Amino acid sequence: MDLRDDDLFSVAGSLAELLGAPVTIEDENSTVLAYSGGEQAVDEARIGTILGRQVPSRFRQLLSDAGVFDRLHRESDPIYVDLEDPAITPRLVIAVRENDHPVGSIWVALAGTPTPTQESILRSAVSVVAERIASERDRVDSTRRRQSQRVQALIGGGEPAFRAADDLRLAGPLTVVAVGTVAGPLPAGLVASLSLYLDTLAVDAVAAQLSETIYLVIATDETNARRLSADFLTRARGREFLAVAVGRTVKSASESHLSRSDTDHVLGALRHGRSGGTVAGMRDTLASVLALHVADIIDGLGDATPLGSLERHDSQHGSDLVATAKAFLEHGGDVANSSAALHVHPNTLRNRLRRGKEMCGVDLTDADTRLILMLQFKLAR
Repeated sequence: MDLRDDDLFSVAGSLAELLGAPVTIEDENSTVLAYSGGEQAVDEARIGTILGRQVPSRFRQLLSDAGVFDRLHRESDPIYVDLEDPAITPRLVIAVRENDHPVGSIWVALAGTPTPTQESILRSAVSVVAERIASERDRVDSTRRRQSQRVQALIGGGEPAFRAADDLRLAGPLTVVAVGTVAGPLPAGLVASLSLYLDTLAVDAVAAQLSETIYLVIATDETNARRLSADFLTRARGREFLAVAVGRTVKSASESHLSRSDTDHVLGALRHGRSGGTVAGMRDTLASVLALHVADIIDGLGDATPLGSLERHDSQHGSDLVATAKAFLEHGGDVANSSAALHVHPNTLRNRLRRGKEMCGVDLTDADTRLILMLQFKLAR
Protein backbone atom coordinates (compact mmCIF):
# COMPACT_ATOMS: atom_id res chain seq x y z
CA MET A 1 0.00 0.00 0.00
CA ASP A 2 1.84 3.10 -1.28
CA LEU A 3 0.08 6.21 0.01
CA ARG A 4 3.12 8.29 0.85
CA ASP A 5 2.35 11.05 -1.64
CA ASP A 6 -1.24 11.39 -0.47
CA ASP A 7 -2.55 13.86 2.10
CA LEU A 8 -4.39 12.63 5.20
CA PHE A 9 -7.84 12.88 3.62
CA SER A 10 -6.67 10.82 0.64
CA VAL A 11 -5.13 8.28 3.01
CA ALA A 12 -8.41 8.06 4.95
CA GLY A 13 -10.35 7.57 1.70
CA SER A 14 -7.99 4.89 0.40
CA LEU A 15 -8.06 3.06 3.73
CA ALA A 16 -11.85 3.12 3.70
CA GLU A 17 -11.85 1.46 0.27
CA LEU A 18 -9.38 -1.22 1.36
CA LEU A 19 -11.17 -1.90 4.63
CA GLY A 20 -14.68 -1.58 3.28
CA ALA A 21 -15.62 0.70 6.16
CA PRO A 22 -15.56 4.44 7.02
CA VAL A 23 -12.32 5.77 8.51
CA THR A 24 -11.52 8.69 10.79
CA ILE A 25 -8.00 9.87 11.64
CA GLU A 26 -7.66 11.82 14.89
CA ASP A 27 -4.84 13.45 16.82
CA GLU A 28 -3.91 12.62 20.41
CA ASN A 29 -6.61 14.99 21.71
CA SER A 30 -9.44 13.30 19.75
CA THR A 31 -9.54 16.19 17.27
CA VAL A 32 -10.40 15.08 13.73
CA LEU A 33 -7.53 15.44 11.27
CA ALA A 34 -9.15 13.65 8.32
CA TYR A 35 -11.99 11.31 7.41
CA SER A 36 -13.14 9.23 4.47
CA GLY A 37 -15.87 10.51 2.16
CA GLY A 38 -19.49 10.65 3.27
CA GLU A 39 -20.53 7.42 1.67
CA GLN A 40 -21.94 6.14 4.95
CA ALA A 41 -23.43 8.13 7.85
CA VAL A 42 -22.82 5.08 10.10
CA ASP A 43 -23.95 6.43 13.47
CA GLU A 44 -24.50 9.45 15.69
CA ALA A 45 -20.95 9.34 17.01
CA ARG A 46 -19.36 9.62 13.56
CA ILE A 47 -21.75 12.36 12.42
CA GLY A 48 -21.09 14.43 15.57
CA THR A 49 -17.34 13.85 15.30
CA ILE A 50 -17.11 15.03 11.70
CA LEU A 51 -19.43 18.01 12.13
CA GLY A 52 -17.69 19.20 15.28
CA ARG A 53 -14.18 18.14 14.18
CA GLN A 54 -13.92 16.66 17.65
CA VAL A 55 -15.23 13.49 19.25
CA PRO A 56 -18.34 14.61 21.22
CA SER A 57 -17.77 14.68 24.97
CA ARG A 58 -20.40 11.98 25.66
CA PHE A 59 -18.61 9.48 23.45
CA ARG A 60 -15.16 10.49 24.72
CA GLN A 61 -16.40 9.74 28.23
CA LEU A 62 -17.80 6.35 27.17
CA LEU A 63 -14.52 5.44 25.51
CA SER A 64 -12.54 6.66 28.51
CA ASP A 65 -14.71 4.70 30.94
CA ALA A 66 -14.17 1.59 28.82
CA GLY A 67 -10.40 2.06 29.11
CA VAL A 68 -9.92 2.55 25.36
CA PHE A 69 -7.65 5.60 25.65
CA ASP A 70 -5.50 3.90 28.29
CA ARG A 71 -5.07 0.90 25.98
CA LEU A 72 -4.16 3.14 23.05
CA HIS A 73 -1.34 4.62 25.13
CA ARG A 74 -0.03 1.15 26.02
CA GLU A 75 -0.76 -1.07 23.01
CA SER A 76 0.37 -1.10 19.39
CA ASP A 77 -2.04 -3.69 17.98
CA PRO A 78 -5.55 -2.91 16.69
CA ILE A 79 -8.19 -2.75 19.42
CA TYR A 80 -11.77 -3.84 18.84
CA VAL A 81 -14.24 -1.62 20.69
CA ASP A 82 -17.89 -2.55 21.15
CA LEU A 83 -19.61 -0.30 23.70
CA GLU A 84 -23.01 -1.92 23.05
CA ASP A 85 -24.48 1.54 22.58
CA PRO A 86 -26.87 2.06 19.61
CA ALA A 87 -25.40 5.54 19.04
CA ILE A 88 -21.90 4.18 18.37
CA THR A 89 -21.29 1.09 16.26
CA PRO A 90 -18.25 -1.11 16.98
CA ARG A 91 -14.87 0.37 16.08
CA LEU A 92 -11.47 -1.01 15.20
CA VAL A 93 -8.84 1.46 16.38
CA ILE A 94 -5.07 1.57 16.39
CA ALA A 95 -2.65 4.03 17.95
CA VAL A 96 -0.33 6.10 15.75
CA ARG A 97 3.08 6.85 17.23
CA GLU A 98 6.13 8.86 16.25
CA ASN A 99 9.30 7.79 18.08
CA ASP A 100 7.11 5.96 20.63
CA HIS A 101 5.19 9.17 21.32
CA PRO A 102 1.40 9.04 20.68
CA VAL A 103 0.44 11.46 17.91
CA GLY A 104 -2.97 10.14 16.93
CA SER A 105 -5.16 7.18 16.11
CA ILE A 106 -7.07 5.58 13.21
CA TRP A 107 -10.72 4.63 13.77
CA VAL A 108 -12.68 2.26 11.56
CA ALA A 109 -16.47 1.89 11.93
CA LEU A 110 -17.26 -1.78 11.41
CA ALA A 111 -20.47 -3.65 10.63
CA GLY A 112 -19.12 -6.76 12.36
CA THR A 113 -16.02 -8.17 14.03
CA PRO A 114 -12.74 -7.36 12.24
CA THR A 115 -11.09 -9.86 9.93
CA PRO A 116 -7.35 -10.66 10.06
CA THR A 117 -6.99 -8.89 6.69
CA GLN A 118 -8.55 -5.70 8.04
CA GLU A 119 -6.26 -5.77 11.06
CA SER A 120 -3.23 -6.30 8.82
CA ILE A 121 -4.18 -3.39 6.56
CA LEU A 122 -4.65 -1.17 9.60
CA ARG A 123 -1.22 -2.09 10.99
CA SER A 124 0.47 -1.30 7.67
CA ALA A 125 -1.23 2.11 7.54
CA VAL A 126 0.24 3.32 10.84
CA SER A 127 3.65 4.38 9.53
CA VAL A 128 2.10 6.20 6.57
CA VAL A 129 -0.35 8.08 8.80
CA ALA A 130 2.43 8.93 11.29
CA GLU A 131 4.47 10.51 8.48
CA ARG A 132 1.51 12.49 7.19
CA ILE A 133 0.59 13.71 10.70
CA ALA A 134 4.19 14.85 11.23
CA SER A 135 4.25 16.60 7.84
CA GLU A 136 0.89 18.25 8.49
CA ARG A 137 2.00 19.32 11.95
CA ASP A 138 5.15 20.93 10.52
CA ARG A 139 3.05 22.78 7.95
CA VAL A 140 0.55 23.90 10.60
CA ASP A 141 3.34 24.97 12.96
CA SER A 142 4.93 27.06 10.20
CA THR A 143 1.60 28.65 9.34
CA ARG A 144 0.86 29.25 13.01
CA ARG A 145 4.21 30.97 13.54
CA ARG A 146 3.57 33.31 10.61
CA GLN A 147 0.07 33.97 11.90
CA SER A 148 1.35 34.72 15.40
CA GLN A 149 3.93 37.14 14.03
CA ARG A 150 1.29 38.97 12.03
CA VAL A 151 -1.13 39.17 14.95
CA GLN A 152 1.66 40.37 17.23
CA ALA A 153 2.47 43.10 14.72
CA LEU A 154 -1.22 44.00 14.36
CA ILE A 155 -1.92 44.44 18.06
CA GLY A 156 1.31 46.40 18.50
CA GLY A 157 -0.01 49.27 16.40
CA GLY A 158 1.96 51.74 14.31
CA GLU A 159 3.54 51.11 10.93
CA PRO A 160 4.14 47.34 11.49
CA ALA A 161 0.43 46.91 12.22
CA PHE A 162 -0.46 48.83 9.07
CA ARG A 163 1.77 46.53 6.97
CA ALA A 164 0.42 43.36 8.65
CA ALA A 165 -3.16 44.45 8.03
CA ASP A 166 -2.30 45.12 4.39
CA ASP A 167 -0.77 41.62 4.04
CA LEU A 168 -3.88 40.08 5.58
CA ARG A 169 -6.23 42.38 3.65
CA LEU A 170 -7.86 43.53 6.88
CA ALA A 171 -9.45 46.92 6.36
CA GLY A 172 -10.62 49.05 9.29
CA PRO A 173 -12.55 49.66 11.43
CA LEU A 174 -10.92 47.03 13.62
CA THR A 175 -11.65 45.64 17.07
CA VAL A 176 -9.30 43.52 19.16
CA VAL A 177 -10.75 40.68 21.25
CA ALA A 178 -8.79 38.73 23.87
CA VAL A 179 -9.77 35.28 25.14
CA GLY A 180 -8.31 33.75 28.29
CA THR A 181 -9.28 31.47 31.14
CA VAL A 182 -10.03 32.17 34.78
CA ALA A 183 -8.69 28.74 35.75
CA GLY A 184 -6.42 26.30 33.97
CA PRO A 185 -4.90 26.37 30.48
CA LEU A 186 -6.70 27.32 27.29
CA PRO A 187 -8.58 24.38 25.73
CA ALA A 188 -6.72 22.67 22.90
CA GLY A 189 -7.87 23.72 19.46
CA LEU A 190 -9.62 26.90 20.61
CA VAL A 191 -7.82 29.12 18.09
CA ALA A 192 -8.86 26.80 15.26
CA SER A 193 -12.45 26.73 16.54
CA LEU A 194 -12.61 30.52 16.71
CA SER A 195 -11.14 30.90 13.23
CA LEU A 196 -13.52 28.30 11.78
CA TYR A 197 -16.50 29.99 13.45
CA LEU A 198 -15.62 33.40 11.98
CA ASP A 199 -14.81 31.90 8.57
CA THR A 200 -18.22 30.23 8.52
CA LEU A 201 -19.85 33.63 9.04
CA ALA A 202 -17.60 35.23 6.41
CA VAL A 203 -16.14 37.62 9.00
CA ASP A 204 -12.71 39.05 8.15
CA ALA A 205 -10.53 38.29 11.16
CA VAL A 206 -7.20 36.86 12.23
CA ALA A 207 -6.41 35.00 15.47
CA ALA A 208 -3.38 33.64 17.28
CA GLN A 209 -2.45 32.44 20.75
CA LEU A 210 0.26 34.51 22.40
CA SER A 211 1.31 33.01 25.72
CA GLU A 212 -1.88 32.25 27.69
CA THR A 213 -4.14 34.58 25.71
CA ILE A 214 -5.78 34.30 22.29
CA TYR A 215 -5.95 37.61 20.43
CA LEU A 216 -8.36 38.22 17.56
CA VAL A 217 -8.35 41.23 15.32
CA ILE A 218 -11.79 41.51 13.72
CA ALA A 219 -12.78 43.86 10.91
CA THR A 220 -15.91 45.09 12.64
CA ASP A 221 -17.03 47.44 15.39
CA GLU A 222 -17.13 46.78 19.13
CA THR A 223 -20.87 46.06 19.22
CA ASN A 224 -20.67 43.40 16.54
CA ALA A 225 -17.47 41.96 18.04
CA ARG A 226 -19.29 41.52 21.36
CA ARG A 227 -22.22 39.84 19.64
CA LEU A 228 -19.95 37.42 17.76
CA SER A 229 -17.93 36.69 20.92
CA ALA A 230 -21.06 36.00 22.98
CA ASP A 231 -22.45 33.68 20.31
CA PHE A 232 -19.17 31.75 20.07
CA LEU A 233 -18.94 31.48 23.85
CA THR A 234 -22.27 29.65 24.00
CA ARG A 235 -20.78 26.97 21.72
CA ALA A 236 -17.28 26.68 23.18
CA ARG A 237 -16.03 23.75 25.22
CA GLY A 238 -15.17 24.74 28.80
CA ARG A 239 -16.99 28.04 28.33
CA GLU A 240 -17.57 28.41 32.08
CA PHE A 241 -13.81 28.98 32.46
CA LEU A 242 -13.39 31.28 29.48
CA ALA A 243 -13.29 35.07 29.76
CA VAL A 244 -13.61 37.25 26.66
CA ALA A 245 -12.49 40.89 26.64
CA VAL A 246 -13.55 43.23 23.83
CA GLY A 247 -11.56 46.38 23.15
CA ARG A 248 -12.59 49.68 21.62
CA THR A 249 -13.06 50.03 17.86
CA VAL A 250 -10.22 51.82 16.05
CA LYS A 251 -10.30 53.38 12.61
CA SER A 252 -7.10 51.78 11.32
CA ALA A 253 -4.57 49.09 12.17
CA SER A 254 -2.00 51.70 13.25
CA GLU A 255 -4.23 52.40 16.30
CA SER A 256 -4.98 48.76 17.14
CA HIS A 257 -2.63 48.85 20.14
CA LEU A 258 -5.27 51.01 21.87
CA SER A 259 -7.90 48.30 21.44
CA ARG A 260 -5.42 45.64 22.56
CA SER A 261 -4.61 47.68 25.69
CA ASP A 262 -8.31 47.70 26.56
CA THR A 263 -8.53 43.93 26.23
CA ASP A 264 -5.50 43.36 28.46
CA HIS A 265 -6.98 45.54 31.21
CA VAL A 266 -10.46 44.01 30.92
CA LEU A 267 -9.16 40.43 30.79
CA GLY A 268 -7.05 41.11 33.88
CA ALA A 269 -10.14 42.30 35.73
CA LEU A 270 -12.19 39.27 34.64
CA ARG A 271 -9.42 36.90 35.71
CA HIS A 272 -9.05 38.67 39.05
CA GLY A 273 -12.79 38.37 39.65
CA ARG A 274 -12.90 34.74 38.38
CA SER A 275 -15.64 35.87 35.99
CA GLY A 276 -15.75 32.87 33.67
CA GLY A 277 -18.33 32.49 30.92
CA THR A 278 -18.29 36.27 30.44
CA VAL A 279 -17.91 38.71 27.56
CA ALA A 280 -17.07 42.22 28.74
CA GLY A 281 -15.67 45.55 27.61
CA MET A 282 -14.09 48.49 29.40
CA ARG A 283 -17.46 50.01 30.32
CA ASP A 284 -18.42 46.81 32.16
CA THR A 285 -15.21 46.52 34.16
CA LEU A 286 -13.92 50.09 34.54
CA ALA A 287 -14.14 50.15 38.33
CA SER A 288 -12.28 46.84 38.61
CA VAL A 289 -9.65 47.94 36.09
CA LEU A 290 -9.01 51.15 38.02
CA ALA A 291 -8.88 49.27 41.32
CA LEU A 292 -6.32 46.81 39.97
CA HIS A 293 -4.20 49.67 38.66
CA VAL A 294 -3.81 51.14 42.13
CA ALA A 295 -3.59 47.77 43.90
CA ASP A 296 0.22 47.60 43.90
CA ILE A 297 0.48 51.11 45.34
CA ILE A 298 -2.11 50.42 48.04
CA ASP A 299 -0.56 47.07 48.99
CA GLY A 300 2.79 48.72 49.59
CA LEU A 301 1.40 51.35 51.98
CA GLY A 302 0.26 49.03 54.77
CA ASP A 303 -1.17 50.89 57.79
CA ALA A 304 -0.95 54.20 55.96
CA THR A 305 -4.17 53.38 54.10
CA PRO A 306 -7.62 53.82 55.67
CA LEU A 307 -8.35 50.09 55.67
CA GLY A 308 -4.93 49.28 57.10
CA SER A 309 -5.49 51.68 60.00
CA LEU A 310 -8.95 50.26 60.77
CA GLU A 311 -7.70 46.67 60.58
CA ARG A 312 -4.84 47.41 62.97
CA HIS A 313 -7.24 49.01 65.48
CA ASP A 314 -9.65 46.05 65.26
CA SER A 315 -6.77 43.62 65.79
CA GLN A 316 -5.42 45.48 68.82
CA HIS A 317 -8.73 46.37 70.49
CA GLY A 318 -11.22 43.74 69.28
CA SER A 319 -13.37 46.46 67.71
CA ASP A 320 -15.54 46.28 64.58
CA LEU A 321 -14.45 49.39 62.73
CA VAL A 322 -13.80 47.60 59.41
CA ALA A 323 -17.27 46.00 59.35
CA THR A 324 -18.80 49.33 60.34
CA ALA A 325 -17.05 51.25 57.57
CA LYS A 326 -17.97 48.58 55.02
CA ALA A 327 -21.65 48.61 55.95
CA PHE A 328 -21.71 52.42 56.02
CA LEU A 329 -20.27 52.63 52.49
CA GLU A 330 -22.45 49.84 51.10
CA HIS A 331 -25.56 51.66 52.32
CA GLY A 332 -24.56 55.02 50.88
CA GLY A 333 -23.82 56.62 54.24
CA ASP A 334 -27.33 55.98 55.57
CA VAL A 335 -26.98 55.51 59.36
CA ALA A 336 -30.35 53.77 59.85
CA ASN A 337 -29.81 51.17 57.14
CA SER A 338 -26.17 50.64 58.06
CA SER A 339 -26.95 50.06 61.76
CA ALA A 340 -29.81 47.73 60.83
CA ALA A 341 -27.47 45.68 58.64
CA LEU A 342 -25.02 45.40 61.55
CA HIS A 343 -27.81 44.75 64.09
CA VAL A 344 -26.64 47.64 66.30
CA HIS A 345 -28.26 50.86 67.52
CA PRO A 346 -27.72 53.93 65.28
CA ASN A 347 -25.89 55.65 68.15
CA THR A 348 -23.51 52.68 68.39
CA LEU A 349 -22.73 53.06 64.71
CA ARG A 350 -22.15 56.81 65.10
CA ASN A 351 -19.80 56.14 68.03
CA ARG A 352 -17.81 53.66 65.92
CA LEU A 353 -17.52 56.13 63.08
CA ARG A 354 -16.33 58.80 65.51
CA ARG A 355 -13.79 56.37 67.00
CA GLY A 356 -12.51 55.57 63.51
CA LYS A 357 -11.90 59.25 62.90
CA GLU A 358 -10.35 60.03 66.31
CA MET A 359 -8.30 56.85 66.82
CA CYS A 360 -7.39 55.96 63.22
CA GLY A 361 -7.70 59.19 61.30
CA VAL A 362 -10.32 57.65 59.02
CA ASP A 363 -13.02 60.25 58.39
CA LEU A 364 -15.90 58.74 56.42
CA THR A 365 -17.39 62.18 55.80
CA ASP A 366 -14.36 62.87 53.58
CA ALA A 367 -14.97 61.99 49.89
CA ASP A 368 -11.34 60.99 49.20
CA THR A 369 -11.28 58.65 52.20
CA ARG A 370 -14.51 57.01 51.08
CA LEU A 371 -13.13 56.53 47.55
CA ILE A 372 -9.92 54.88 48.78
CA LEU A 373 -11.81 52.63 51.17
CA MET A 374 -14.26 51.55 48.47
CA LEU A 375 -11.35 50.66 46.19
CA GLN A 376 -9.75 48.66 48.98
CA PHE A 377 -12.96 46.80 49.77
CA LYS A 378 -13.43 46.06 46.07
CA LEU A 379 -9.92 44.65 45.83
CA ALA A 380 -10.49 42.57 48.95
CA ARG A 381 -13.55 41.00 47.30
